[in-house]
Amino acid sequence: MNTHRGPRRPHRIRLSTLLALLTLTACTSDAPGAPTTPGSAPPGPTRITVTIGGHSYQATLADNPTTRELIDQLPLTLAFTDFNRVEKIATLPRPLTTQGAPTGTDPEINDIGYYRPGNNLVLYYGDVGYFNGIVRLGSLPEGMDAIARQPDGFTATIASAGTAR
Repeated sequence: MNTHRGPRRPHRIRLSTLLALLTLTACTSDAPGAPTTPGSAPPGPTRITVTIGGHSYQATLADNPTTRELIDQLPLTLAFTDFNRVEKIATLPRPLTTQGAPTGTDPEINDIGYYRPGNNLVLYYGDVGYFNGIVRLGSLPEGMDAIARQPDGFTATIASAGTAR
């Protein structure tokens, strides 16, 4: 006896739930089978220090190919300028890979980003909106107000502070 009552409907999942699951999956650094090199730190978020005029601010970078290439260039001392009264930008010595990165993003206030067309490290202190070419690298939860007040040409030293756990 056939008890099938019409075409089978696929299970529906909300887009917000799917995006949350994808974000959690992408951000999990303790996933089984994650590659590690003997003697190296396990993959995961990396802390960096942004130092301006004797004041240091802690930031956390995501674990992805773009941030790993930035970390390979550290320590860096960069001259930053203001751009559109929403971000401070500095040109990096070498371009970063954007392999696997989305084509663009809408960075949040306090985010650190990479703007691939200009090869810029960006500190976002205002609302920018979505732009193609932006790769979100991490966040700087404290100190962005002080950074926003800095004059054009200020220098900041960015150095690795280790793996966040």
